[in-house]
Amino acid sequence: MSLDSVPQQKGILHTYGFNLTAFEFTNGSDKVSPNILIFIGGLGNGLLNVPYLPDLAKAASNFHSKDGNSWNLVQVLLTSAYLGWGTSSLDRDIRELQSAIQYFRSERGGSRQKVVIFGHSTGCQDVIRYLTKALYQEGLPESAQVQGGILQAPVSDQEAFRQGRDQKKFQELVQKVHDEYISQGRGKEILPEEYRRIAFNVPITAYRFYSLAGERGDDDYFSSYLDEKDFAESFGKINKPALFLYGGSDEFVPDYVDKQALVAKWQKATAPEYWSKHSGIIKGGTHNLGEGSEEGVIDELIDRVTRFIGDL
Repeated sequence: MSLDSVPQQKGILHTYGFNLTAFEFTNGSDKVSPNILIFIGGLGNGLLNVPYLPDLAKAASNFHSKDGNSWNLVQVLLTSAYLGWGTSSLDRDIRELQSAIQYFRSERGGSRQKVVIFGHSTGCQDVIRYLTKALYQEGLPESAQVQGGILQAPVSDQEAFRQGRDQKKFQELVQKVHDEYISQGRGKEILPEEYRRIAFNVPITAYRFYSLAGERGDDDYFSSYLDEKDFAESFGKINKPALFLYGGSDEFVPDYVDKQALVAKWQKATAPEYWSKHSGIIKGGTHNLGEGSEEGVIDELIDRVTRFIGDL
């Protein structure tokens, strides 16, 4: 589906905090569902600009989890949506995501029962961080719990930023940010133009640039150079059912990355009871399963998600 011809969508617009909104797709019914799938987009994403969302929203009304209750898709807009990611952080995303989850658990938000978080691209960082950091907070209220997580296009921003660039110059820029900004407590400062060119011309703080572009920065969960110890500290801490869906033709993944081997490393690091058997490579799927993908990739996404929800 072309992003300039997305059909109109009916639903409910929620406010879950100051300047924080979420759109619940209702497929014309105007009814909230007891269970929801909360979608978090990636860098630059906003409302309805991921191609498969309308199809996923329609499919959600036919999900059948073990409780027998119905599901709706909700797209949450964090402060980091659209161009806001350059001055945000995963920690801020997680605080806002937790607020959204607790809102939807509340009477005002519909008293939802089952909540699954679904990340696309950099939104996958939010999902894995929520599963492995937020859920381990001391005193976390029951209303902040989730029943599982889905990660579609969990790719390395570090490797994507580096792709097609002079490797030496890129590394020098990253090191310069560390030496002149991060190590001197200037992480909140906006970087000069030469750095913004790497960040899709978005104003970006030194902290977020280093988090995304630096090896083992705070955003670095999915890079191919990470080892077993790294994955043990992330995937190894997952204690909720998780579905991982990697595009076989993802244009943001360098050619040298063995996608199948990388996903196998993640599976090895994850407790088997939490790694969904429906995880895997979507053959012919681009980053957002849109233009350039092989026919049927969105159907495969929906089939895998439907079966994952059916296990909950």
